[in-house]
Amino acid sequence: MSLSYRRRCTLAKSAIPSDTIYSDTFEKNLASRAQRLARAATAAALLTVAACTGSRQPSIAITHVSVIDVVSGTTRSDNTVIITGNRIVYAGPAARANVPGDARVLDGRGKFLIPELWDMHVHAFVWVFSDFAGPLMLANGVTGARDMGYLIDTTLRWKHDIAAGRESGPRLVVGVRVDGPVGRAQFVSHVASEVDAVRAVDTLARKKDGSVRADFVSTDAFIPRAAFFGLAKEARTLRFLFAGRVPLSVSVIEASDSGQRSVEQEDDLMRACTSRESVFRAQLADTTNRRTGDDPLQLRSQARAILSSYDPERCRLVMETLARNHTWVTPTLVAYQPYAHSFDSATRHPEWIKYVPRIVEGGWQHKVLAVPKPDSAMVQSSFSFERTGALHRAGVGLLAGTDAPRAFIYPGFSLHEELALLVRSGLTPLEALRTATYNPADYLGSLDSLGTIGVGKIADLVLLEANPLTDIRNTTRISAVIANGRVFDSAARAALLHHVVTALKRD
Repeated sequence: MSLSYRRRCTLAKSAIPSDTIYSDTFEKNLASRAQRLARAATAAALLTVAACTGSRQPSIAITHVSVIDVVSGTTRSDNTVIITGNRIVYAGPAARANVPGDARVLDGRGKFLIPELWDMHVHAFVWVFSDFAGPLMLANGVTGARDMGYLIDTTLRWKHDIAAGRESGPRLVVGVRVDGPVGRAQFVSHVASEVDAVRAVDTLARKKDGSVRADFVSTDAFIPRAAFFGLAKEARTLRFLFAGRVPLSVSVIEASDSGQRSVEQEDDLMRACTSRESVFRAQLADTTNRRTGDDPLQLRSQARAILSSYDPERCRLVMETLARNHTWVTPTLVAYQPYAHSFDSATRHPEWIKYVPRIVEGGWQHKVLAVPKPDSAMVQSSFSFERTGALHRAGVGLLAGTDAPRAFIYPGFSLHEELALLVRSGLTPLEALRTATYNPADYLGSLDSLGTIGVGKIADLVLLEANPLTDIRNTTRISAVIANGRVFDSAARAALLHHVVTALKRD
């Protein structure tokens, strides 16, 4: 069910950022912590799987419910949805429903049914945190996630084990990460030339037997210019998706024109909307010196320059290009909030910290101490609610994502915050809801099986106590989650959270 003790220790130690300071005592304690976490997480997973499989019936009927159509925005009242196995076999008026006699019935009166929720930007299924990310996501109605890549073999193991029912977690789409030679992250493919990039795509896309290794290539900030275009060309040749950060060596327009499927996070776009984008890229894209982009004084100076050189016409051209090329954007607005608010209590969410392993919490606390206090210019140059709304109005497809487990970004919980921030950016509750339901299915080319509620669709659903179209915060008022045909009612969801807390108390 879980990683071996030796493997878990190795992964836990290697995943600590290279600039994190930890003592010999910390290192010695890590092994015993990992061993206890492994045992506790295995027990939690066994209990969860046993509880869920025990409650699963041949059929499930959600009766007399209001079904939300995220395409039209209409609500179909007094409907019944019947599930057999992991597929919807009926969705329509309750009066016409033929509910099997042995079906498990969920009373939907006064409740609202939406399609599955996706978090389209996480790095959560690596090392120790993997054992907790899955249950936290399911408890919060997140039944799908796009992992942007780190420890690819570990993440792929989680994908396969979740699909096989051996672990509890969301449906996973897995990327393999590529960066330049000066990128700090370990377990990432580092490319310095066009030849390196072509070889990386060939190796990472498929195994020697021709089977698919990962679902896409995840690009990072320090890929050299020639290497990026080599990667893009080879990915197009193989019809293999690439998405992620726009490398500093190329412009957002160049990345979109090259076929990049999505642009992650907003700071790339903030630079793109200035008359000095090429200057900023030249300053930061030195692929021989990683420290080029780390100087706080330089970053503050650049932040002010970004704000002072904002070019609305340039921004319009960038957005038109993204819309024309069907390049999606994942703003991850929630990821910027702890930093923007100087890690205050409201953005650190102390009520959720009990769901986080101590070694992860320690890294987060180190980040608080290590990151210089931002000034208003740095905050405004990193993300923009107004810019996010403008992207949507320009016809650019938006995807809901959180960047969990970035500092004080919690798997599952933080997705609901992202939806609220998208509404703050000018989207309607329906439009925000689409970024986590219909849009991910569209992006993934899976509208035939996901993204809406209908006959033949996979039974990934969230039953809500209140209407999210009147208040997007109602996505947190969850009555039940159905993941791949498996019911997580209030008791099962509470058990997921309880087992995580119990496991962490032994840490």
